[in-house]
Amino acid sequence: MEERKLYGNAKLIEKLLDKMQLMEEVAGGWAAVYKDTSSGRFWMKCYTTAGEQSSGGYELLIRLPLPTTSELVSIAIESPFEDEAVAAIMRLLEEEALEGKDFRHLLVQQLEEINPESIKLEQKQRARKIITLTSLLDPTNKRPIKGKTIDQLQADALYFEAVSKKALKLLDKL
Repeated sequence: MEERKLYGNAKLIEKLLDKMQLMEEVAGGWAAVYKDTSSGRFWMKCYTTAGEQSSGGYELLIRLPLPTTSELVSIAIESPFEDEAVAAIMRLLEEEALEGKDFRHLLVQQLEEINPESIKLEQKQRARKIITLTSLLDPTNKRPIKGKTIDQLQADALYFEAVSKKALKLLDKL
């Protein structure tokens, strides 16, 4: 079985953390590093504000080092675990909002590589869910606008519009 890099199921996270040693906690418990004593691996528990719930965020458990944007996109599309796929999406949204990391072009590119005739219904449903949760259909500029020239703002707007059009075509194919 392939090793997971993320968990998004709160009950499963609680069970896993019971078997780990707390190493460091910051921000009043909003983030913490744990050590899996059986494997020696380190994990970060955090709460993402992307798709924020009234309870204060979506709980994630992420194996360190943190997955790259490319790895997160692949996990979102390919993981056999629904909670891992959703956790990857939440992490992508969080990194976009807080760190300005762009993932949309890579996500659309990988989704475009899917052949709708050769995939299972579950994979089509996953692709639709990814498009919905990441708001790929929304052409609104999600990048900061302060201090940019008109040309830069127009380029950003065109980028999100192009992503939105590609996502709409993907939905039609699926």
